[in-house]
Amino acid sequence: MLLFGHDDAVAEWVGKRVGKQFHPHYTAFGTVNAEGRITSGAVFTNYDKDGIELSLAGRGVISRALWGEILSYVFARLACSRLGIVTSARNKNVRRMAPKMGFRFEGTLRKKFGKENGLIYSLTDDDL
Repeated sequence: MLLFGHDDAVAEWVGKRVGKQFHPHYTAFGTVNAEGRITSGAVFTNYDKDGIELSLAGRGVISRALWGEILSYVFARLACSRLGIVTSARNKNVRRMAPKMGFRFEGTLRKKFGKENGLIYSLTDDDL
């Protein structure tokens, strides 16, 4: 089941899984299981009218319903032309998942995470 209106709880849940603390201003939504526990979440930060950054975490695969809401929120509601994700170069899961979800690799951000390089991926309205 999709979960809206609990931005802080979803952001905290995602933050624990991606090793990041989110600070206002952000928007977050996710999914919950039958017991009401969060099972996946999306946190949106760094909105600048043209684009927004996504932090995503989930147990297993992100549901199609959540992915649909992400795309609708970014490209229809906010009218962004770009959705970006940044991950550690060591995060094999995101490096494998991003292209499958339509993201394109843009480049390396040297020492983005301390001594770790970051990788930046984007999905644009032209990619849909």
